[in-house]
Amino acid sequence: MLTAGSSQLIISLFQLSLLFSPISAGVGRFEVGQKEKCEKIQHELCNDLPYNTTSFPNLVGEDSWKLAAESISTYKPLLSVVCSEQLKFFLCSVYFPMCNEKLLHPIGPCRPLCLSVKDKCMPVLESFGFSWPDPIRCDKFPLENNNDIMCMKGPNEQGAIQRAPVEEESEENEKKDLDMGKTNSELRGREQCEPEHVYINRTGICVPICATGHGIPQSERNAASTVLFVLSTTCFSFTVISVLIVIFRGTSLSALPEAALLWTSLSFSASSVVYLFSLLYREQISCTDYTHHLLFVVGNMPHVPCSSVAALLYYFGLAGRFWWFVMCCTWNQHTQRAATMEKNRVQVHLLVWGCPLAIVMFALMAKSASADPLTGICYVGGASRVMDGLFNLVRELILLTACSVPLLLGCFGLMGAVQSDVNTIVGLVGALYPITSLFYMLSFANDVVQPTMYWTKTWNIVSAIKFSVDLILGVVVSSCCFLHVLSTIVRSNRPPMNKDGYQPAVPKIPQPAIPGSVRSNTYASTFRAPNLM
Repeated sequence: MLTAGSSQLIISLFQLSLLFSPISAGVGRFEVGQKEKCEKIQHELCNDLPYNTTSFPNLVGEDSWKLAAESISTYKPLLSVVCSEQLKFFLCSVYFPMCNEKLLHPIGPCRPLCLSVKDKCMPVLESFGFSWPDPIRCDKFPLENNNDIMCMKGPNEQGAIQRAPVEEESEENEKKDLDMGKTNSELRGREQCEPEHVYINRTGICVPICATGHGIPQSERNAASTVLFVLSTTCFSFTVISVLIVIFRGTSLSALPEAALLWTSLSFSASSVVYLFSLLYREQISCTDYTHHLLFVVGNMPHVPCSSVAALLYYFGLAGRFWWFVMCCTWNQHTQRAATMEKNRVQVHLLVWGCPLAIVMFALMAKSASADPLTGICYVGGASRVMDGLFNLVRELILLTACSVPLLLGCFGLMGAVQSDVNTIVGLVGALYPITSLFYMLSFANDVVQPTMYWTKTWNIVSAIKFSVDLILGVVVSSCCFLHVLSTIVRSNRPPMNKDGYQPAVPKIPQPAIPGSVRSNTYASTFRAPNLM
């Protein structure tokens, strides 16, 4: 979707690009018969092409790489819109055509490539009142390779490069393959890749192209995105309302259990913001530009945006769980453990915020971050099942045990405890984490029983729990925090009972009991009195 800023850039920069039309309209580099010397491509936009040498004048008549760089830079707004996956290769092949010293002519794009790009990007230009730029009009390029001229087919509509005859028959390319050390196993790996996958020499795996969908129906991907959006928005809304009430109403949450409840909600709320940001910029985060391909980020593929998002999600999720552990330890303030943590609040904050940072650094060093095919969100542990079990399953096992033990000990400590020292609401919230964690760990058990489900990543209840567990915990704790703040306000605003007009009750004075023997003798003497006379 175009913003006002990008629209203005497209208008201004394409006006500049059209200035080149009179200069190059009549220039046809395909008809030039003079052979030029090959030189290395020096422009950053085109330095990752399948070829690395070019010659000047180029196909629009520019005789230096500086002029070519200035011309191609005017198309950057159109490139940022990503109207076509083929646009970058097409522009580079025009302004920096392939040079081979054994050939007389430079090798530019074929006409079908130009027409494909034009069909995709022309609506964008027409929306601003522009026509197709004359320097790159499609009738200048040959239809296909022939005996007189060669051209490059370029990538297909998904961004996968298509092999041209010049690449298959050129001895120069074969020599390059040998110089790059491509072994027979690597070549077999390329052949084994599916049509919409690209073989990566460094990792030896086939990586899907970003626009393929990974075999998952679009309806399922939309459903997953909707769930993430609703949960993220709900968690963030409850937390913001709770914080605003605490700030403007002056609600006191001075006790450590109540403060831990608020910090837990804030941690998962920060995680929800990262989720919303990832949904908004999903393509830029989960896809990376590898040479001339736009590939989906998988394990061992360095991509800073994906690694950053995965690290933030894991950090805030782990910090929220640590604050949940603090709630479980302090809900019964009658225990010695709660008193110790209350006394050392600063140390508690340092541990809760510092320990997750160290774990996140270890996860990044292990290269465990990868994008999820179903949601497009980058997670720690997504690189492999081993990483998933190490950083997610083991985490839940440890924290489940750590939270359950103080909860049970706190229940035993209720015997003889003062009621005012027990925060029942915080205790109930603390008990919700072990329950949610159990369901999350059951999803790992399901992956063991049905391993194919783990790799297909289809939309089902198991996958929904796995990718949204942090948001589920966030909604639970943020809603409970909101209800706790409201209940605190209601209790603080409740007026004291007015006792005006009430009379104190008459005290009951105990009367001494009359002995039974005395009562019987008196009655008997009274009854027998007439007979004595």
